[in-house]
Amino acid sequence: MDVVMNERKINELLYLLRIDKKVKQKKLCWGLCSQGTYCRYEYGERMPDSLLLNAIMQRMGKSTDKLTTILSIGEYRYYLWKRNALAAVSQEDMDELDRLLKEPIASKLTINKVLQKQFLYRMQALVAYYKDADISRGISLLEKAIDLTIPNMQYHSLDWFQISIDEMHIMLELANFRIKGNRSEESKTMLLQIVEYTEKNYDDYEAKVKVLPRAVKLLYPLLMEEEKYEEAMKLCKKAVDLLLWQGVLYDLAELLAGYLQSASLNPEIADTVKYERQLQALLEVYEEYGADLYLQEDTRLMYQDQELYLVDEMILRYRIRMGISQEELSEDICTPETISRIESCRRGPNPNNFIALMRKLGTEHDYYNGKLETNNYLLLEKMKEMERAMSLKNWEEAQKILDFLKPQVDMNFTQNKYSLYAAENCIQFFTGKMTPEEFVKRTEAVLGCENEGWRKDEFWELTFFTGSRITLLNHIAIGYEYMHQLEKSIFILEHLMKELENSKVCLEDRYESSMSVVGNLSGYYGEVGRLEECLEMCEKGIRLCFKCGRGVRLANFLGNKAEAMDLINNKISPESERNMRHAYYLSELMSDHSATACADKYYRSYYKSDIIWY
Repeated sequence: MDVVMNERKINELLYLLRIDKKVKQKKLCWGLCSQGTYCRYEYGERMPDSLLLNAIMQRMGKSTDKLTTILSIGEYRYYLWKRNALAAVSQEDMDELDRLLKEPIASKLTINKVLQKQFLYRMQALVAYYKDADISRGISLLEKAIDLTIPNMQYHSLDWFQISIDEMHIMLELANFRIKGNRSEESKTMLLQIVEYTEKNYDDYEAKVKVLPRAVKLLYPLLMEEEKYEEAMKLCKKAVDLLLWQGVLYDLAELLAGYLQSASLNPEIADTVKYERQLQALLEVYEEYGADLYLQEDTRLMYQDQELYLVDEMILRYRIRMGISQEELSEDICTPETISRIESCRRGPNPNNFIALMRKLGTEHDYYNGKLETNNYLLLEKMKEMERAMSLKNWEEAQKILDFLKPQVDMNFTQNKYSLYAAENCIQFFTGKMTPEEFVKRTEAVLGCENEGWRKDEFWELTFFTGSRITLLNHIAIGYEYMHQLEKSIFILEHLMKELENSKVCLEDRYESSMSVVGNLSGYYGEVGRLEECLEMCEKGIRLCFKCGRGVRLANFLGNKAEAMDLINNKISPESERNMRHAYYLSELMSDHSATACADKYYRSYYKSDIIWY
């Protein structure tokens, strides 16, 4: 049984987080919903929709990237429409944006009336400015958008409010429009307040990284005009460090360039060669892959690590796994016709029915789930930190965080066993305390596919592959690779890739799961000489990095690509040399020291043994 988050656990999480942040209910839900409605969320009597939950969590300085969200097909269709609108903005295709805004889904308020309307105003403002050159109307629409959820903002300081990330994005666009409308001083005041508010109130790095760098990017030229070079340099460095800590590409190149420019005007800053060469490598990769389409537009949807599942796919797969009919599943819960409509994407279940269906299907998913069964958001943040340490092969740091987590969570919950047991096995394996055979055996036991049970067709046909399951299967594949049984590793990863690509959820909406599969598969294809498939998987991974604005794995794909190209051509080439050089600099930039060492070793062995990187 795959237990993720106990029934209505989200209400406890909201309550405890609000108490910890010392926020009054009235202030938290101001402009979003009534206090009475919010009370029902905390009491567990109702479930907030996905847009509203995001806004509430963001107002408490937290990112929902640590939660997986199960959406109805209607919610996901709106989500995709919203992404298409932002993609049109990123490509400066205002005709396409104008067309999208006229589609029924733009004004069909199916999720959250206030927040959908706010986004509509925001997009209309962009059309007014970029297509119609009407900056006054653009400013007016943005002011109208922010007034929907933060009324009378102009009469108070920002600290008077609880402000979400999305509300901050509207304020940043408003500041940008005012700069273009020759109201720079007004914008500068707002941007300084946004920086101060973000640093003070957003204690979650994943929340802060979605606001601070963009604010600094807009503020930087204003400070430079006033010859405040040191202040500009310090702000750029702070924003760059934050982006690199989170592995985020959005605004990174511009802020690195800003830091270098302002540092050149500060005599005490002597050595900037390292950043200069890393920036050059980054810009060259951007140019080769057209990354500007994804990363340089102000209004591009900021990166997210939140995995999305669809309720129809989940219920259908679990029902088939149990071998029961729609009539049997619906008994004492709803009508068989309702189950049919859910599975055929014509409607979603209400929260109470969803919980009842999950129980009957032998799992306890809720609409919002974490990698740990807990109502303590700090533990979810720590889990994220541990995963980052593991991805960078910082096993000592990962072990420290694991030791902190284990006594704090209830190991009677299957989800906690999945997450922490998997992490513990992984750390022990990579630090030489566990053999590959034992690593595989233990992980297969957790998944219930002992003795290579994953080879059976029914395992793939009947299992719903959550992020936790995909992580564990990746571990099995890694174990077999260490046992020199790559055929088994590739079998597992190819099946996972097929499952991910067959879902209606895009790969970028399951970034973490998709990237782990694509990354390992590209490397294993190279090891067994399936070089064309290796290149194809590297290209997929690189473009996925740019689509999601994440750079941690970028160097690995560039390095794998370079090696495969050399083997295909049976000789080194300027293109492969360039890719390996980029792999070195970008792994250094992202502090992936293991990838840096691999790139350096390969480069010295095959291209230039006496290379001086800096």
